[in-house]
Amino acid sequence: MKVTYIKHSGFLVETEKSYLLFDYWQGMIPDMAYGKTLYIFSSHGHQDHYSPAIFKLENKCKEVHYILSSDIRQSGRAWARAEEVTFMDPYEKRQVGECQIETLKSTDEGVAFLVRLEGKVIYHAGDLHWWDWPGEPEADNKAHEINYKKEIERIRNVEIDCAFVVLDPRQEYAGGWGMDYFLKNVRAHYIFPMHCWEDYGLITDYKRKMDQKLMTGQIMEIKKPGDSFEI
Repeated sequence: MKVTYIKHSGFLVETEKSYLLFDYWQGMIPDMAYGKTLYIFSSHGHQDHYSPAIFKLENKCKEVHYILSSDIRQSGRAWARAEEVTFMDPYEKRQVGECQIETLKSTDEGVAFLVRLEGKVIYHAGDLHWWDWPGEPEADNKAHEINYKKEIERIRNVEIDCAFVVLDPRQEYAGGWGMDYFLKNVRAHYIFPMHCWEDYGLITDYKRKMDQKLMTGQIMEIKKPGDSFEI
């Protein structure tokens, strides 16, 4: 697979026969071969994870499928112009083209995606994360912790080839807790931090600080939009 970082939580994954575009919001999308199938995923309707601009990609490939969190149905009618749109609630399983897709429930809005395609397993968290905010009520932060751990339990025994996982600098001391828990409980060969708000030094700092406690070698170090990785 080839993985290209676009911006924020947006990534393009290229396989032998397909492209998977996750949570495109802004940024430059790499050129794509028309003969492949394009799957476009949006985990929820927040403006940093979804843009109606994705529907301008309808003719980029010979076959284009949109897989959208069900809350996006209420985010205007831009999706109505597309031919192949699938809306998904949490805890659904669907077959879309050659993709087998399963959803988890986000701890914020929408869903996380677990995708099986061409013998590969890909996980995109969306906003499924251990949100713990300084100054917020303790009960709210505890609920986020419980719910996050419950969702991660659903994929504990899944061997994932490529995972996109939140690492958020705005949470200060708690920004890496979700990543910590994921590393300890999920088998993933390659992990791409996302939702870093373009603070790419955060990734390097996290690996440096946590290497003695956790196996962080599989975390890919993104430096800038457009970075590509052959995995």
